[in-house]
Order: sequence, then C-alpha cells, then structure tokens
Amino acid sequence: MKEDPLWQCPKCRRPFAIRNQPHSCGAFSVADFLNGKPPNAIAMFERFCELVASCGPFRFAPVKTRIGFQVRMIFAAVNALNETSMKCHVVLARRLENQRFDKIESFSPRNHLHCFKVSSIEELDDEVVEWIREAYKVGKQDHLR
Repeated sequence: MKEDPLWQCPKCRRPFAIRNQPHSCGAFSVADFLNGKPPNAIAMFERFCELVASCGPFRFAPVKTRIGFQVRMIFAAVNALNETSMKCHVVLARRLENQRFDKIESFSPRNHLHCFKVSSIEELDDEVVEWIREAYKVGKQDHLR
C-alpha cells in the first residue's frame, strides 16, 4: 500500500501526516532542549534515543518544551528532563493499563497517549522498550492499515 506523502508546513518546514496540522512554528533543536541539563539527565535522554533508534529510522520533532520522535506521526516524546527524572510519553493504538503510567489520554479509539517518568537509565528497561516498539508502529501509522 502506497503511503501519502507528508505535508510540510510552509513556514517551519516541519513534516506532518495531516495537511494543515495545527502546531507552533519555531526554530527549536535537541541541543537547545539539552542546554544546561546535567550529565545524568543527558545520559537518560541519549538512552531513550537509542531505544527509539533500535526500532528504525525516525526524525526529531523538537518544540519549545519537548522533543518529539516522529516517523509519519509523533509516537513518543521526552516532555521534561532534569537532574532527578525524565518525563516521557508514548502513543499506543490501545489503552494499556500499567502502574508505571502517571496519566493516559485517549484522543481516538486508536490513539492513546501514555505518560510515564523514569529516574534512572535502569528504568528504561524491557517493558519501556516494548512500549516504544509498539508506539513506533503507531508513528508509521501501521495501526491504520
């Protein structure tokens, strides 16, 4: 099945699966997000990036307050990063109840945002890897085929 091309915002050039997707245009970077963060926080972020990269190609989708991870859609993000923790989310095609999720928001029957926090690299374990792999498929929009 042929995929529709991504629409690019004419102002910021950011790609989207949906034409005219509402968003905040801006020139943001991963480096800006990490600027001034302590080494242990950066190490957690880098480990999260490695787990995402193990799923396949992706692009960073940085905005002022977070770093999104995108294939066709944003499927995961690091929302906050400091010396004691990293707040993340993954988007799954199902609502997954798990005590590690602080909050779950359902946007549609096949798009559920699952928020969680990690306080160490060790907490980026096999369970988180499974969530990221499942979310990556959502990012590719495999759940819609």
